[in-house]
This record gives sequence, C-alpha cells and structure tokens, in this order.
Amino acid sequence: MRAPRPDATRMMPAPVTRPELLGGRYRLEGLLGQGGMADVHRATDTRLNRPVAVKIFGPGNDPTADQRFEQEAQVMANLRNPGLVAVYDFAVEPGRAYLVMELVDGPSLAQVISSEDLPAEDIRRIGSEVAQTLAYVHGQGVTHRDVKPSNILIDSEGRARLADFGVASLLGEDGHTAAGEIVGTPAYLAPEQVRGARVGPPADVYALGLVLLEAWTGRREYQGEGLAGAAERVNRPPVVPGDVPEPLRSTIHAATATDPARRPTAREVATMLSEPAPAPVAAPVREPAPERPDTRSGPGKWIAIGAFVVALLVLLIGLLLFGNSDDSGTGGSTTPTSSQSSEQAPASERQEPSRTTEAPQPSDDGGGGGIELPSDIPGLPSDIPTKLPSIPSNLPSLPSNLPDPGKIGQDAQGFWDTVQQWWRSVGGGS
Repeated sequence: MRAPRPDATRMMPAPVTRPELLGGRYRLEGLLGQGGMADVHRATDTRLNRPVAVKIFGPGNDPTADQRFEQEAQVMANLRNPGLVAVYDFAVEPGRAYLVMELVDGPSLAQVISSEDLPAEDIRRIGSEVAQTLAYVHGQGVTHRDVKPSNILIDSEGRARLADFGVASLLGEDGHTAAGEIVGTPAYLAPEQVRGARVGPPADVYALGLVLLEAWTGRREYQGEGLAGAAERVNRPPVVPGDVPEPLRSTIHAATATDPARRPTAREVATMLSEPAPAPVAAPVREPAPERPDTRSGPGKWIAIGAFVVALLVLLIGLLLFGNSDDSGTGGSTTPTSSQSSEQAPASERQEPSRTTEAPQPSDDGGGGGIELPSDIPGLPSDIPTKLPSIPSNLPSLPSNLPDPGKIGQDAQGFWDTVQQWWRSVGGGS
C-alpha cells in the first residue's frame, strides 16, 4: 500500500528526460503542457503510426485511485462525439498511470483569450459548441467537473473540442481530495462544489458561464486561490459588464446562478447562444433645423438693412398722418367735427376765407431733398443711410387736430425700441 500524502490524490509525474517507449508502444517526443496533476506529451503510436497525446499521472496516495482511474478511463474511451477529444487507450503502471488521447493540433481557449479580444460572435459559437458537447456527455450520465479554458482546445478547423472528461472525478464526488483540500485552480468551481454538496451537470453549466465571461473580459472573474478564493463565489455572483451584448449577457447570468436548480441545462445554453442577436435599435433621425439666413454679411445683411429703412419710413409717415386716429374715433366724444362747427358758427365767420395748410417744400440741398435721420439714435447700425427719400409733395392736407408732439415722441420711442429688438433678432444678436 502506498504511503498517504496529504496534498494530492496523485503526485506530479517524474519528468521524462530521454526518449521513451511508453507501454512498449507510444514513443514520447516532447512536452506539450503541464497541469496540477499530470504532464501532457506529444507521442507517436508506433503500432498504428499516428500522432497522439499522452497524459501521464504520478503515483497516487488513495488505495482506490488506480481502480477509479480505470473506471473513468473506460467511461471516457466509450464516449464518441465530434466535440470531444477522443481517448484511445489507458494504462496503470507501478508509480504512474497514463491516458492516450487524440492529438488536437491547435491552441487552447486559454491561449486564444490571452492573445486576442474575441468578438461576441466567436464567443457565442465556441460556447454553443461546448454546450452541445456537454449536453451529449450529460446524457451519458457523465459530469466533466473541470470545464475551463485550458481544457477547451481549438482544432485546425476552428471547432471547440473539450478535453479531460472525467479526469477531475479522480478527486472524488465533491471535487475534494481525501484530505478535504481543493486541488488545482478553484476559479471555475461551482458554489455547490465549494460547499461540498453533490456535484452534477449544473456544475459544468456554471463553469461554462464563467468561461464565457472570461472570453469577453479577458480575465478570470474569481482571482483568489485556495478555499478563500473559492468561497468568494458563494458570497457574490459574478459581475457581468454592461457592454456584454445579447444573448451572451443573459446566457452568462442564467448559467452562473448560485442556485443549481435555477441554471439552464447544457442543451438550453446551446439554444440560447444560437439565437440571433437582437437587431440594433436605430436612433431616431432628427430633421435638421432650418438654416437662418446670415444677416451679418453678404446679401442677407443688405436685405435686413433695406427692410429696416422701409420700416422706419413707414413709422415716421404713420405717426405724422395717423397718430391721432384713435382719439378721433373714440365713442362718446363731445368735440364737434369741422362740419358741425361750420354750421353753428356766425355767418360773418363762415364768410371768411378758408385757411389752408401748405405742404412743406423740399429743401434745395442739391441732393433732391429727403428726410434727415438723427445720427445719435442708440443701436442704429453705422452702415445704413442717414437720409431717407423725400416725401411726395402731393400728399393730402394734414388734419388740423394733430396730437401733442410730446406724445408722438413717446410713441416713436416705444416703436423704436421694438424695431431695435427686431434688428437684434435679425442680426443674430449682434
């Protein structure tokens, strides 16, 4: 009986330093990788003349380790699926045991994640392929117990292949060693594995959810080592970044539920990942606001100035001709009209010649006449003419009841303030 060791079910194998014909058949040709329990070598099957991968385990401390290893190897050798790395042979020798497997000439998913940012479509495709493989294996009554990026190989055709099926069960049903310690990296253990509860297919689904999350973020979600690191997932669920697109985001959430009963099956995960991504919501198209004419330069400026001059001319004429129209038209006025006054006046007064108001004569300034605008009006643009065209001489006589000049000035000032506001809006606030 082998002396018990407290740290592992099987020791690391002794390194192979010279060419060796393992089992009288498999010629070891180079180290492919090392793990917590075994070394993987490239080899050639001299009997069938084909390349293979040989995984060599060291001596074990558990008296039943050899028996359980043979049982698991037989189960794996009977599994046939395109998504699996096939097991060809196995053997238990004094001081070591080994598995002979299909050689997948390609990187592991862990190597791919460390070297590039995978797009969501590739992550979904790889996850769907692994989930379909897990669905097949779960249907055979087998649980992987060690789904992680380094156990997912990408073959020459880009297909994901799941390796090391059943190897983790060498640690026991709960994923612990005989001494009760967790062996290997605990980053992908499900909460029930950490608690020591029964382990089944939901544990593989949980680990796959963490693999999908790591493929997007490029880092492990749970970084701690040993029991303390493994207990972290019991206290908090994994954090899924907000930029993870659908349906990848919802699949990770569902697969990593703390309660195993709430997780989907592996087949349901494959279906969720295969669903088409939702079409991006198009942003509402806003119609461009109508362009305001630039009145600060070019033709727009002169158009605004012309409009300003015309408005000012209308203002002056209107105040002169119709400034008192509101007073003369109000109801209840007792002021007699001109016709009434002429009827009531004495005859001597009626016989007096009528008084006429002569229209102002245009000034002879050599410029054809015109109205001079004040030059000190605040806000008046400096580049508009200060002299307006002359008023025609054939205008009708002005009414005799013109309003008070002070009132006209107040009205003009109010209208001028309005014109200034209009000019500022036309000129863009200048």
